Amino acid sequence: MQKFKDFIYYNRKEIIMVGIFTLLFALYPFFINKEKDNDQILVKENPIRELEQENNDLYIVDIKGEIINPGTYEGKENERVIDIIKKAGGVTDKADLSNINLSEKIYDEMLIRINSIDEKNNNELENKVTIQDEIIKDDKISINSATESELLQINGIGKTKANNIIKYRNKYGKFKKIEDIKNVSGIGDSTFE
Repeated sequence: MQKFKDFIYYNRKEIIMVGIFTLLFALYPFFINKEKDNDQILVKENPIRELEQENNDLYIVDIKGEIINPGTYEGKENERVIDIIKKAGGVTDKADLSNINLSEKIYDEMLIRINSIDEKNNNELENKVTIQDEIIKDDKISINSATESELLQINGIGKTKANNIIKYRNKYGKFKKIEDIKNVSGIGDSTFE
């Protein structure tokens, strides 16, 4: 028994080191499982963040007009306008694609409006009428293109009414017919006459 005590006394450092390594070796699986549990807790605590990350790659696009199935569609980051048109069933026979960039990449909250050929023809006709109005300018002033100083030359139009006409044009576009000027604030029947 004395030999055993002497052995322990003279080799106590080595025995302590062996004991520590044995203890660490025995507890190692416990620590590994604890880290896995913590990882699982983190995953369970952040499901919203994961869902947001998944949805960051999805865009919602609204497509209207001459389309077979108008509405909103989900698209991915690298999809293009042509892909959304295909998802919507394609365009109708009346669709005018001349002003649509089919290769444009989509983005979130994008609006794609497919006009009809009739709308295109009406717009071209309106542009021709406007150009003709501007050509026949001799002593007339075009309310669709006149500057503030030109509008001030019209009887009954002061600075305020001229500014109101310009603001109206900027907000609603060109006047379709002369009577539409009565929609401008401050211009009534007497000024119109």
